[in-house]
Amino acid sequence: MHEHEVPTHVQAEDHVLLWFTFPQIVALTAVAALAYGAYSLAPFGPAGVRVALAILIGLVGTAAIVGKIGGRRLPLVVADLLRFWLGSRRYAGTSAELGRSEPPPPPPPTPNPLQLLAKRTRRGLRRLRKKRRRSGRKPFRAHGRLGKRLFRRRGESGAGHRVDIRSLGRRMGYALLAASIGVTTACGVMALASQPASADGHDQWFEEEVLTPESVPGQRLFLERLTVYGDRAGFALRAATDLDVQVRAYGGDDGQTLVYQAKESLFTGERRSWDVPLDGDFPSVTVSWQDGFGEAGAFGLEGAQLPHPLPTVEGELCSLSMTSLSWSPGRIEGGIASTCVTNVEERVELPVVSGHHTESVTALIEAAVSGLSGTLMVTSGAYSTSVALVPDGNTAFRLSIESGAGIQGVSIETALEATTTSPLPALVELTHHPERTEQLTETASVTIPAFGDTVTETITVTGEDGTPVVHSVTASCHVPQSIVRQDVVFTVIHEEHVRAEVVARAPLVRARSESLALALSVASDDPYAALGSQEPEEEEPLPSTQTAVDPEVLQWLLGIINGQ
Repeated sequence: MHEHEVPTHVQAEDHVLLWFTFPQIVALTAVAALAYGAYSLAPFGPAGVRVALAILIGLVGTAAIVGKIGGRRLPLVVADLLRFWLGSRRYAGTSAELGRSEPPPPPPPTPNPLQLLAKRTRRGLRRLRKKRRRSGRKPFRAHGRLGKRLFRRRGESGAGHRVDIRSLGRRMGYALLAASIGVTTACGVMALASQPASADGHDQWFEEEVLTPESVPGQRLFLERLTVYGDRAGFALRAATDLDVQVRAYGGDDGQTLVYQAKESLFTGERRSWDVPLDGDFPSVTVSWQDGFGEAGAFGLEGAQLPHPLPTVEGELCSLSMTSLSWSPGRIEGGIASTCVTNVEERVELPVVSGHHTESVTALIEAAVSGLSGTLMVTSGAYSTSVALVPDGNTAFRLSIESGAGIQGVSIETALEATTTSPLPALVELTHHPERTEQLTETASVTIPAFGDTVTETITVTGEDGTPVVHSVTASCHVPQSIVRQDVVFTVIHEEHVRAEVVARAPLVRARSESLALALSVASDDPYAALGSQEPEEEEPLPSTQTAVDPEVLQWLLGIINGQ
């Protein structure tokens, strides 16, 4: 007959009954026992409540044992979700802890047939010892524990009636059984959750010794530039080894909508730039990589690492808005756009009347702004610099900082100074005059104009013969113009009164200052360093040792070999 050996390292499940494996059958049995124990031993509620509790325990246990999501068992999915919800989203250790400084050790040599034979021999000896122990005499056990002593006398001197303790012992036994079943089920579920999934989606049900290569230390991907401008972000990455890089940008209302995706392959020392959109109020960028050593990793830019939206601040003299912010190893650069006003309203306590009566009003007077100047003080940690502000333009700044991974906080203080000129309205001055009497003598002059007149009359004269004769007589008179002067004395009474006079005023000139502040942060990374691997250390060979074998065991081994 041909002999066939089934390899034990194959990740396959043996279906014992229907489509259930042996561990699943054991776990289902434990769940069924736990449900029955809850139904029969639960000290609360009617039978319907206990039946519902038993059904709930059975359904939950069966779903945890048999159910799968995406080819993975429910305990594994729950464990991954708990790690995702409760674990840290970002690695808080150093980059050296993510890898190892030496290549993986070579796999151990394959054991020779003699070693396998010795291993099987030891296993057979252990089985023989167990059989001998089972066939021997059982140890003595007193009857007062769980055996024949069914009654116990009550009372100090032994008098009194006997009490049946069988029901009490039965309850204690049920309680111990339920507790053991619960512990067994919990251990089974924890074992299922702790088993890692294999590469093909099946669970590893066999405890095999898996040789996993150790990590190669060092940082694979370095962030060498991060720029945020408007609704976009640009960043440059440099690979320390050959990598497959995938870039994703998320946005939307909830910050979880994929708005950009790109894949690139980078060689050692190669630098590549990406320009991604920043969408929504909570944008984020995730960069994942996989190298040739079989290792993978990822990092994200969000929140304080990614300044979005860029801040703005409004003042009375100028409004400032950051147009861009860029980080690169050793420096922070950016630009601030300023929009300044030419006219501003000044609050003035303005006197409108002075003199006999005084009155003032609070007025907002439009003033012309001139001589505007400002200074930007950019600070990040212990480093600071100052830049002159460009009114109605873009002011660029550059700050040298120390290189290193982290979050760089940037604060910008702006001091503005200007001169305002406000034209003031005229001032009314009032003068009080009391009552007084005044005697005035004035010479009155009267001019008599020239006057002349001509008078003509008709006269009838009777002649000697009695005939009337008519005669016309004309007479003229003329009076020349004359001026008559006469001194006149009269009294004038002046009543009490106030006289007003309008006086022009000079414009109001003031010096005005203002302070504006901006604050934000940006992510930074360590300087680029090439990824190097150390040569494996030569291990000294272990000295060979000889072990003495019992003569009986040696004879048994020889008998097995001769029998074959």
